This record gives sequence, C-alpha cells and structure tokens, in this order.
Amino acid sequence: MRIFPHLSTERLANVYLVTDDDGNGIIIDPAHIDKEIIENIEKTGTNLKAVLITHRHLTHTEGLGTLIKIYDIDIYSASDEINGIRCRRLSDGDRLQIGKLDIEVISVPGHSMDSLVYRINEGALFTGDTLLSGSIATTHSHIEKELLVHSICTKLLSISDTAIIYPGHGALSKLRIEKMFNHDLLESADWDNLNQKARV
Repeated sequence: MRIFPHLSTERLANVYLVTDDDGNGIIIDPAHIDKEIIENIEKTGTNLKAVLITHRHLTHTEGLGTLIKIYDIDIYSASDEINGIRCRRLSDGDRLQIGKLDIEVISVPGHSMDSLVYRINEGALFTGDTLLSGSIATTHSHIEKELLVHSICTKLLSISDTAIIYPGHGALSKLRIEKMFNHDLLESADWDNLNQKARV
C-alpha cells in the first residue's frame, strides 16, 4: 500500500490518494481537486476506484463534482448523498475490499453525526476531523464533545499503538503519541476509565 498526502491550499485540508500494489486506488476526502492531484493519479497509473468521505462538510467534499466528471468511481459515506451526488451509504462495522485495500468503517460521531474513520490494512487510520495531531475536532456543545471523546476512547484507542493517523488537517501522528500527549483526551473521564481498566 502507498499513501500520497496532498494539502489542498484552497481549503487547508488534507486529501489522500491511497493505492494498492496492483495500482488500484481511492481518494479520501476530496477537499479540492487541483491539477497536482490529477497528475499524481495519472503519473502513478492509478486505476481510481472509489472516494471515501469522512464527513459531509464542504471543506472535505468540494472536489467530488470534479472527480466524477473525470473518473468512473463509487462514492462512499455515511450519507445517501453529498452535494447532490449519490453515495453508497456506510455504517459502523462495515468492511470494504477495494483491490488489495481492506477497509474497516468506524463511526465516530461528535464533530458531526456522520463522521467516519477508515482503518485501511490494519495500520492506517484516516480520521478526518475526528482525531488530529494533538487535539480532537471542534463540537457545537459540551454534550457533543463528550460523545466525541467517548467514541474515540472506546473505538479508536484500543487499536494498535503503532497505527498511523492521517487527519483531515495538520500533520500525521501515531496513535501512541495521541495517547500520551493529546490534551483533549488526557483530561477526559473516558480516558481515566480506560486507563483504570487497563491497570486491572
């Protein structure tokens, strides 16, 4: 598996091209599709199969219209449609096999109710806005923040410490680093409960 991160300067968001060893590929969160992304797809000979959306905010979906004009692709999200474009709807626990890419779907509501994290080939976590390097996503209320933290602690932190986090904004990280230094998680009751259970 190869992962090509791209910073969309239009939206200051990360777009990811992920390919398997046979050249089958997917795009995760097409914030804005520019010439550089298209050239990367073509130069690597990628057979683009699908687009995965972590959540429907325009910051991460604006480029969908451009992609479907160029490529015959399936679009996956937690919604039936995004920006008027039909999607294949995903739910928590679903699994996709796209070429040699084994994709696990994890629902992590809080930032938005449709927020998904994609775990690909066990070791790569594409977290959208859910989990960032050193922080978590913004929420509209204290209740939504508690829901987000609870979702992260119960669904993501049990994954291997070596898993690499590919966030929707900012730098890459590792799950182990976030367990050690992510302030939003360290101050939460869910984090304390998780550590207590680990010590039992």
